[in-house]
Amino acid sequence: MEASYNKLQEYFEDKLPSPEKVAEALTFHSYEVEGIEEKDGDYIFDIDVLPNRAPDSSDEKGVAKELSAVLDMSLKEDVFSGKLSEIKITVSVSQINKLLGADISAGEVEDILKRLGFEYEVSGEEFVVNPPLERTDLKIKIDIIEEVGRIYGYENIEAILPSKSEKAPKINKKFYYVSKIKNFLVKEGFSEVYTYTFRDSGEVEMIKPFASDKNFLRTDLRGGLLKSLEQNVKNLPLLDTDEVRIFEIGNVFSKDKEYTSLGIIDSGDIVNKLSEFLGMEINGDSKDNIFETNFDKLLEKLSEPEGEYEKLETKESITYSSISPYPFMLRDIAVWVPSDVTSDDVLEVVKKESTELLVNTKLFDEFKKDDKISYAFNLVFQSQEKTLSDEEVNKIMDSVTEALNSNSNWEVR
Repeated sequence: MEASYNKLQEYFEDKLPSPEKVAEALTFHSYEVEGIEEKDGDYIFDIDVLPNRAPDSSDEKGVAKELSAVLDMSLKEDVFSGKLSEIKITVSVSQINKLLGADISAGEVEDILKRLGFEYEVSGEEFVVNPPLERTDLKIKIDIIEEVGRIYGYENIEAILPSKSEKAPKINKKFYYVSKIKNFLVKEGFSEVYTYTFRDSGEVEMIKPFASDKNFLRTDLRGGLLKSLEQNVKNLPLLDTDEVRIFEIGNVFSKDKEYTSLGIIDSGDIVNKLSEFLGMEINGDSKDNIFETNFDKLLEKLSEPEGEYEKLETKESITYSSISPYPFMLRDIAVWVPSDVTSDDVLEVVKKESTELLVNTKLFDEFKKDDKISYAFNLVFQSQEKTLSDEEVNKIMDSVTEALNSNSNWEVR
């Protein structure tokens, strides 16, 4: 909504602060002022009013009432209807201070309620508040506490760390073992994935699906893991691995219940290793190279946790890099070199000639014959800016070949 500074001034005898100060007061205590525009000698505030405050803040009257409370400035007359809601809310000063972490006196609370235009009865430190009819957002105790806090000013409440509990908090068993299993699988070279909860088939159908192929809740994790496997196998040349190793821990849904499931791409003996790690045999179903088990049932058999939660360990050297939206191109190259030349020596020459377009390399073959050794590499080229052409990559490969052959006793096969 828009509000005029000059029209707001009409509601007050005293001079309002500058438009900038008014905007600051409203933003810190009431609404969000998104901008101020100077127009024909006036200032127009662009105010974002949340839906819960729309009934009392849809025009300058409501904004003026807010400014009156925030700035503690008297209005020429009450801009509201004077009618009270049927709701009466009881709240005490100690409850206000406990929730806000403040030390507001009963007198300060009473002053804030007056500034807000609330009717109230007071007995000791307890207030029974009857808000105006227009304030439809005030229904329960917490609403009144919030009103006191925002008018008092959250910046006036000292930030104090809560005291440490003498009793150690109880460890959540499920969260503990989820963290423990994730940490174990990551150390074994697996990556966690999060797949869609919605599928094109299942036992629980959505009344209003957001897509025609996502109108059921999933009954297992296998479908999502298979999709992830299929998509990531295509990108293996970009990854420093020969296989896709992924897992997921998530909820699945049948007609009768919802439970948590654990799904792992069954690589080698990872399930046996995990069983040994947890100290018990893990039973489940293996299909399509994916092992899946009911995690909730597994949890029932595991002992109560001891100690603290496990933190996921990561290598400090890991840094983020964006994924190129463009396809990669593959080339292979093999070269004969003297036996005292290492694969790293060869790779150094390859990388120098390939520039930043060479995004990954892999030594896939090595064999000796007499006093020479052959190294064969997979080379992966990709651009962050465009789709590479065969001509561009072939030109790079020609430069690489020429550079390798220029070394004494080196020969590209």
